[in-house]
Amino acid sequence: MKATPRKETVFKQIEISSVATSFVSYLPFSDGEWIKESGGLMFACMKTIQGRALNYALKEDRLLAVEKIAHFHEEVQGTSCDYIPSLALIPKWTNRFVRFKQDIEGNVYPPQQEKLIHFYLSIGERVVSQMKEVARLEETALRHRYIIHGDPAHHNYIFNRNQLRLIDGDLISYAPREYDYLQLLNRMLPHCNWSLDEWQESHIYPLRQCIETPFLKKLLAYPADFYREWLVNPSVRNELLVKTEEQHSKRAEFVHNVL
Repeated sequence: MKATPRKETVFKQIEISSVATSFVSYLPFSDGEWIKESGGLMFACMKTIQGRALNYALKEDRLLAVEKIAHFHEEVQGTSCDYIPSLALIPKWTNRFVRFKQDIEGNVYPPQQEKLIHFYLSIGERVVSQMKEVARLEETALRHRYIIHGDPAHHNYIFNRNQLRLIDGDLISYAPREYDYLQLLNRMLPHCNWSLDEWQESHIYPLRQCIETPFLKKLLAYPADFYREWLVNPSVRNELLVKTEEQHSKRAEFVHNVL
């Protein structure tokens, strides 16, 4: 069962499931209705798939993830649906950066953690100040009705030997395909020693664009993962800082290279 407060979130996923074999199938209830409302939530029914999430620590799973996203993009391009919003990355990333900045203001941290926190603050500020070129990509994406999944985390794939499906399309939107690959790279780079070598010769054009186009490559420096975990899980911030410190030298070198 899929539950969400907004019917639009469910309707767009039902629509996408009707055109994309790469996305989990939705089924009507026994009375023919697609959505049931209860307790302020909208419920829809998905086909059960036995399997596991992907593991981005495994190279074969990373390959599966990017190939499935490419398949999804091809299947859904041109789909017209009133419930699919367009995505503007500048306000989204600016808002996340501002929320992080406001959260740390006035707080005192140990010197090493303070240095780490302000490094990621400064990198976020630098990236959001240099994003104006994405507006052109977003206009093109909307004109051609390019659709992205919006959240290609490892747990949003279900895999077994017979099939691989994307699930949880709450963030499906009209947007440049590169945005899904930027997210994938952000999530995968910690497992690749902060190196882009694995994708340098990819046959997937939007993925290569993220590496070869200077203004897109700069976006890989944005610490989306750090901001997300900091803001969503305040109770584990110390663990986040410890984990981040362990990879900081490699990540800082990567950031320096892409900026």
